[in-house]
Amino acid sequence: MRTIAIALVVLLAAVGLAHADDKFHAVPLAKGKSALALKVVAYDGAVNGALTVEVKNPSAKPMRFTAEGLYFVPDGDPDKAPQRLGAVGPLRLATDDEAAPTGMVVIAAGASVKVKLDVFCIDSHRDAPSPSNSFTVGHKRLPKQLADTIERQAKHAADEVGGFAAPAAKSQIQGEVWKARDAKWIAIDGEGAQEAGK
Repeated sequence: MRTIAIALVVLLAAVGLAHADDKFHAVPLAKGKSALALKVVAYDGAVNGALTVEVKNPSAKPMRFTAEGLYFVPDGDPDKAPQRLGAVGPLRLATDDEAAPTGMVVIAAGASVKVKLDVFCIDSHRDAPSPSNSFTVGHKRLPKQLADTIERQAKHAADEVGGFAAPAAKSQIQGEVWKARDAKWIAIDGEGAQEAGK
């Protein structure tokens, strides 16, 4: 049985399919870590899309979860990996498609929730990811100034075309994310040879 499992891992690696680590990782705060933990469940998209995450609260009190400044690193060799994904704009409960987008959710003590995040590629020089890629949350959030710039410019771009839910918003926001990221390169988790000279 162990031989079959090893062969499967080798086969998946050979065809370029990633498998998620299926582990919870501490949710980073602006400084330090939260008691909340997060794992990536699935990615639906390419250059941008929706990332479903599960967030659990192991503490004895309710806790707030916000996604601003969170980014996700593709698993595998950073020298060949596709773009990293940054959470931009409001989030939604994955279990309720009718729920209004919100800036944060409160997670009850001992509970977990699945949340959908709108994510946008943050490395314009890399290839686009796909649903076959797996991701892990970055150890820190994006630096505050960069995260604030991305959120401000994304909101402005979305408002010009009818809001975050408007069909034209995705491409408008994506352009603003790349522009903000490229204006002054800041090294974050998942840097590789692809970032030489940035």
